[in-house]
Amino acid sequence: MKKFLLALTILVFGAIGLSGQNLQKAPIEEIADVETGDGDISLSVFSMLSGEQRCYYLCVGELGAGDEVFQVLFDPVYKLFIPIGSTLEESIETLEELKAQFQSEPDTKIQMEGCFAPILPNDERETVSVTTKKFLFSKKLMFSLEREGYIRATYVSKSDLGSILRSVKWYSRLNH
Repeated sequence: MKKFLLALTILVFGAIGLSGQNLQKAPIEEIADVETGDGDISLSVFSMLSGEQRCYYLCVGELGAGDEVFQVLFDPVYKLFIPIGSTLEESIETLEELKAQFQSEPDTKIQMEGCFAPILPNDERETVSVTTKKFLFSKKLMFSLEREGYIRATYVSKSDLGSILRSVKWYSRLNH
């Protein structure tokens, strides 16, 4: 019985010791997010190490498939990530440029680099079109990729982008 208790004690303290060690994981730092009314995250900004360099990303969420008017959401795993800089200052500047896009005429399009990947971004990049779209009482930015004759897209409102920008600026002030 003493041997059993000794072995159990060693096992417990060994597990506690191992849990305190830093295991090699890609450190990800969540900076800000915007939730929809039902609690789903629609936009987020986070940073992660890519090799030895920190990279900041804007996640615009899941993409639907269809055309410029009608989109069907069917893939909850893949998300579109936009690299927005290697520093918080660069990230804020990129977000401000995106917000300025709302002032442009409808159907104005800019190109950005993006990563369409499951769960987290990887090193594969492709061209993402960011188009200003006019709806009844508002403008939205359409982030889109063209795939096999279909448009994969999501829409971001001015208020959501403004909210994420304010949160990132606040985070920057708190951490510098």
